[in-house]
Amino acid sequence: MPIHSRFFITGVEAVCCLGDDLESIMARVRAGECGLKVLTDFGLPSKRGGWASNRKRMLHQRYGPASALAVDVARRAVTERGWSREDLADACVFAGSSRGNTAGWFDAWPGRKRRKIYAASNNLHSEIAAAVSIELGIRGASHLLSNGCASGLDALGMAMLHLRHGLAKRAVVVSVDLPLSPSLLASFAESGLLSANDVNDPYSPRTSGFFPAEAGVALLIESSPKRPLQAWCELAGYWTTSDAYDPIGAEPKGEGLIRCLRSVIHAFPERRIAAICPHANGTPAQATAEGAALTAVFPGMMHRPSLHLLKPFTGHSLGASGALETAILAHTMREGLLPANLPNLTEPAQGFALPSTALKLSKKELVLNLSVAMGGHNAVLAMMR
Repeated sequence: MPIHSRFFITGVEAVCCLGDDLESIMARVRAGECGLKVLTDFGLPSKRGGWASNRKRMLHQRYGPASALAVDVARRAVTERGWSREDLADACVFAGSSRGNTAGWFDAWPGRKRRKIYAASNNLHSEIAAAVSIELGIRGASHLLSNGCASGLDALGMAMLHLRHGLAKRAVVVSVDLPLSPSLLASFAESGLLSANDVNDPYSPRTSGFFPAEAGVALLIESSPKRPLQAWCELAGYWTTSDAYDPIGAEPKGEGLIRCLRSVIHAFPERRIAAICPHANGTPAQATAEGAALTAVFPGMMHRPSLHLLKPFTGHSLGASGALETAILAHTMREGLLPANLPNLTEPAQGFALPSTALKLSKKELVLNLSVAMGGHNAVLAMMR
């Protein structure tokens, strides 16, 4: 089997609270619009979150809502890219989701035949990957990663490793999470993870939690695209570490994330890290840990990478957040740009810029996307134009 060393994102589609396709999402990001709304219809009139407006994309008699949305975004991405039936047959599927189809287990979901919570395949997270494989005719490997909020980034990383060893020519990476179920929202509220004061500023001293949101993302990965000019960006590497600290809380000094980031620097000593999309989910513990890690890895006041926080636009879509942020970054990088932040956000430490206008990105610079999950799981994806 050939060993490949270069990987490209060659197709993207997404759904979130900003729009039902990636172009609509990007139009609102460029306009500086936040997609969060009051969760009155979801039983939490005092909280805000983000949901997809076209609920029909989540309806399927055969599959749960997350599986249905994964099939929808994957099919649209593949159609746009123009993959043939033969291209799909020897592709592989890597899916990432924190809560899978849980929303469809606990609460009645319109358009789907009612099943008992523990009826197979109703309680299998892997139904997401299986549904994409079945509906698109993909006959290569099919895997689902469920590492909490890092699931989507992990699915991307594992797809790269699979392609690196020649186990497939191309990969469909899907990531979906639908946390806006009354049962799930009640659990998050009881645990104190949801924002208690509506401060949508992840590094502010007043931040108190995250804003739950829905998202579905598909990214097409190729090791040697036939039409390289259609590549959105290059995936330069993937690293992961564990804090070995606590099942829920973040290690306050960010030591696991520090090791992850230093692995990137060691791998690319001659490349400048121009920008970072941090996890920045809004919980105070994560703000402390991430601020400490960024300060430790980039101690000097000069040449610190700019930070581009995307959850203030989209809310926190749990395991789908890393893939959604990758999709947004890939779109802007294809245009030679980095996305602007919402205005007046707080920096994690002095010297880290949060630009409110789009920045230019050179072809020699790296962009990092970070995801952190409960249990102290850290993932970093490096991207280039």
